[in-house]
Amino acid sequence: MKKVFQSYNVKTIETPTTIEIYEYLDDPVIYSLGSHDEELLSDYIHSEENDDEQQKKEDDKKALKHYDALRRKQKHYEAMRWEIARIIDCNFDNDTKFMTLTFRDNIKDVSYTNKELKKFIKRLNYNLYKTKKHHLKYLAVWEKQKRGAIHYHIIFFDFPYIEAIKLEQIWSQGFIKINKIDVDSKDNRGRYVSKYFSKDIDEKDYKQKAFFKSQNLILPEIKHFNTYGEKPFDLEEKNIVYTKTYTRKVPKFEYGGIDISFKESTVKYTKIRKEDIKNDNDN
Repeated sequence: MKKVFQSYNVKTIETPTTIEIYEYLDDPVIYSLGSHDEELLSDYIHSEENDDEQQKKEDDKKALKHYDALRRKQKHYEAMRWEIARIIDCNFDNDTKFMTLTFRDNIKDVSYTNKELKKFIKRLNYNLYKTKKHHLKYLAVWEKQKRGAIHYHIIFFDFPYIEAIKLEQIWSQGFIKINKIDVDSKDNRGRYVSKYFSKDIDEKDYKQKAFFKSQNLILPEIKHFNTYGEKPFDLEEKNIVYTKTYTRKVPKFEYGGIDISFKESTVKYTKIRKEDIKNDNDN
């Protein structure tokens, strides 16, 4: 059964302080292609052509898949920086703490240290709440020191008071540093705190998990629209924090099949403050 093409030309991402708007000006975003796209490619490649042409199209198909895999990996790390900042914005409170965990030994095995982090989270959760049911709200990332040793940065939200010496006893692997995060403006909290998480994140071993988060976090609200020229929000210039226009690469669709190549497509990005924003749906 063929999948149905779905599309949108505007995407919004909303947190407590901002709304980000992506407007796809030239070409809509098409998703849920899956098997449908594969069938189109298959039909295109197996049309009546000589062997050389068929081989070329097979090579093009493999190259396309390889290119897509590389782009997905790159975009994964780029998107992670944005995702972290948005999640922080959605969950930040007066009891948010920033913690650094280090190992007394020069441990470089990320698979081992990731397991130790999970054990620590479980022990800490039980010590604070006296239950195995998960209550801690956190984001965590590992980082390599110059000597190659692994350490972790963790943000805990709504984190109750606990003595530092008790924390080190629960950790039992080395040094712990914990601080309350003071941010001068709520508009800056996501960007300010996420810089600790995004440091050298693109150099991390892709085979090992680099970013951890608890399942009880509030996540940003993402919406898709087909606006047909209409704006989902009535924007005022004073609310605009940042705007830019850039291009993305999209496959070329032509009559009779798919051209295995890409073209540039324009996207407009706008970030606005939520204060005094008028939503057209409120009328």
